[in-house]
Amino acid sequence: MQHVVAGVIYNFQGEILLARRPDHTHQGGLWEFPGGKCEAGESALQALIRELEEELGITVQQARPLICIIHAYPDIKIRLDVWQIEQWQGSVWGRFGQAVQWCPPKHLKNKQFPAANRPIITAVQLPSLYLITPEPVSLTDKKFFYRLETCLDEGISLVQLRAKNLSERDYCYCAEKALTLCDRYGAQLLVNATPEMALSVGTPGVHLNRERLLACVERPLKKDLWVTAACHNLEEIQQANLIGADFIVLSPVRKTASHPEASPLGWLKFWELTEQTHCPVFALGGMNREDVPRAMAHGAQGIAAIRALWY
Repeated sequence: MQHVVAGVIYNFQGEILLARRPDHTHQGGLWEFPGGKCEAGESALQALIRELEEELGITVQQARPLICIIHAYPDIKIRLDVWQIEQWQGSVWGRFGQAVQWCPPKHLKNKQFPAANRPIITAVQLPSLYLITPEPVSLTDKKFFYRLETCLDEGISLVQLRAKNLSERDYCYCAEKALTLCDRYGAQLLVNATPEMALSVGTPGVHLNRERLLACVERPLKKDLWVTAACHNLEEIQQANLIGADFIVLSPVRKTASHPEASPLGWLKFWELTEQTHCPVFALGGMNREDVPRAMAHGAQGIAAIRALWY
């Protein structure tokens, strides 16, 4: 397996740096996130620092892991360690004559990338905090929607509506009200329901629970909508990979009051399982905001939580 590194580099305008692969190389002519191969004895970060200085003339001052991708092309299998470059110095230029370009994140989907780069595009669009709502008491639960709006006003931008106690009809009504709030704040709402209900309500996507995930034989929604899944073990992760889930929630990392019977994964097992995914992963189960750096250090996009994010 070839070990490769890549960096997601931002400028002050929030644009991301892309480099075009030379035509004569593997995946030539496609755009990519800059980086290169690890040399013998190098750590991923050491390789990235060297590659970005050699290729672009910049000095990395601060970086953090973003996502690790293992991808098999027909002719080669790679491990791609991706880092988010948080501070850097220098003037960017293609030192080997390669084309470079700053691209707004929302325009990344219009570029042609190697297949291994696609989960990176998802990762840069996702926040580090993912709110899963508690159960609304009823359709007239004004406190629920007031608290949801408070969360959105505090900066939450990704929400899963969890309301297992409601009928399908009542759930859709609740989802429509929640979607109106999320749209107002520019947040994304995922329904913990069937794909058909997501389409009916008009939400940006669906979150599949374990039963719905395992029942899928293919991706249930088109690529322009989110498909996410709840996973707890390798079998479910492989199923999420098979249907092309955009990201998953992996749990429980710690014991929780809501599922006291579930054995916690712990951080080591969590990290081992994230190595098997083809997409970003949120850590769930006993998580708090203070756990975000630890979660990222163990391969996560960030944390998902109910109580810790519900105001």
